[in-house]
Amino acid sequence: MTDASVAEWPGMPEGVHSRTIAVRDLQVHYFDAGERTDPLIVLLHGFPEIAYSWRKIILPLARQGYHIVAPDQRGIGRTKPSDPASPGAGRPVIFEDDIGPYKTVNLTHDIVALVFALGHTDAACVIGHDAGAIIAGYCAVICPDLFKSAIFLSTPFTGPPPLPFDVANASAPSTPPAIFPATLVETALASLEPPRKHYMVYYSTPQANEDMWHAPQGLHAFFRGYFHIKSADWVRNDPHPIEPSAEGLASLPHYYVMPRYATMAQVAQADAPTAEEVSRNEWLPERELAVYAREYARTGFQSGLNRYRSVTEPALSEELTLFSGRKVQGPAMYVSGRKDWGAYQNPGALQKMQKEACTNMDGKDVLLLRGAGHWVQQEQPEELLRYLTSFLRRH
Repeated sequence: MTDASVAEWPGMPEGVHSRTIAVRDLQVHYFDAGERTDPLIVLLHGFPEIAYSWRKIILPLARQGYHIVAPDQRGIGRTKPSDPASPGAGRPVIFEDDIGPYKTVNLTHDIVALVFALGHTDAACVIGHDAGAIIAGYCAVICPDLFKSAIFLSTPFTGPPPLPFDVANASAPSTPPAIFPATLVETALASLEPPRKHYMVYYSTPQANEDMWHAPQGLHAFFRGYFHIKSADWVRNDPHPIEPSAEGLASLPHYYVMPRYATMAQVAQADAPTAEEVSRNEWLPERELAVYAREYARTGFQSGLNRYRSVTEPALSEELTLFSGRKVQGPAMYVSGRKDWGAYQNPGALQKMQKEACTNMDGKDVLLLRGAGHWVQQEQPEELLRYLTSFLRRH
């Protein structure tokens, strides 16, 4: 219950607190700012990130009259099981551990329970980036009375998967479609020349954790390369709509559709920034990048990777069809960077979010910010804050 130490959390402004709270079977680490009596806003990080990724957003939003809470989500950063014998408490999570706790519904349950544990009975907004946008979406879908509005950064939220409809009178699939349909073309990607694979499928394999955790170039260098190639700093990022086919997906950068036999560490290293480019980077200086390397060196990546397994394996995502047909009814906004492929990597997702998944998303609330890639809250925090503040004032 202390101010976040600048030495431990460089770039975190004074007035932001580092705390831990008991939530369900977890000890949840989170950063917060603002008065507990103010309306709550929950910030959900993506992968491979931690709550620290919101360091430039927490205090400025709190100054708008909100209680801002950014948790490390289950198994990531400093959030760990309360039971010292559980995986992720006394030792890092491994592929063979029970994946059940990392299913989407359970991760959503964590955030719902966190709201109540903090002494709030609702949240003015839930904001999710990348994989956190999916959890934010399900928070809004499952508990619309609790989460009054939702903002998705980078990853469009397309809603729960549909159930087979009118199967007695029409040809219908016996199993629900994938949450991310792009993952279904894996065989077609493998047949391309040169052969490719989808990153979500790779992230669902047993070796992905080891490949990144013990990257040949070192963990710090891995993060530097990975953050660079998905940012506006990498000149080859030129996002645009693509065809929903293997050939269309093959036009995506290698960090989304990888060379068939490459690891993510190799992809990150292939286009890693030069020493001069690193020295020019103002949005993620070395001392701040070192925080990610430090935290993931302790935990590994498997907890975060389990999120991908939970959506690429139909048996693990089938329970989401319980919410089939439900939509985000409250006000919603989508923001990404103009140099972020996140809006287009799943063909049709951006349009589906606006036309089907969200009933209250105005055209003016779909924004692509100049000077930002995938890490919009870190690359262009002031510009993002301007739009967040405008949205929150209107709703």
